[in-house]
Amino acid sequence: MKKIDGSGHYLLRGESLKQYNQIRKDVGSNLLFTSGIRKGGKLMHLFLAKTRQSNGNLSAASRSLAPPGDSFHGVGDFYVGKIGLGEANFTIDFSNTEEFRCLITLGHVDIRHTDTNRNGVRFEPWHIKIICPVRQPDR
Repeated sequence: MKKIDGSGHYLLRGESLKQYNQIRKDVGSNLLFTSGIRKGGKLMHLFLAKTRQSNGNLSAASRSLAPPGDSFHGVGDFYVGKIGLGEANFTIDFSNTEEFRCLITLGHVDIRHTDTNRNGVRFEPWHIKIICPVRQPDR
């Protein structure tokens, strides 16, 4: 893992870090790294907090936060936002920014949770999807 300067968050070395560095180079300095790798304990804490906010409704909580064991943050996915946008970085508002348009135009975003996904997970335009190559067994 590598801590990203100024963020307090970490990225997996390799594909995640490589993609983040390329995105920063291509999109510019207004792009903000907002969340990276999350381990089991952190995921459990976040999910329980979301469940409390949802009055104990696990289904509602899981629409906006993956339950522990189902998060793609463990394989390298990460979040980005726009400097100065604050909490709106985690809303549909992010998809109306120039930074998001650049991410789409330059092909950096393959949205994991689209606005039409059948799993009921909310649309996350700030979620950068990392596709990890499948390791072939040694022959």
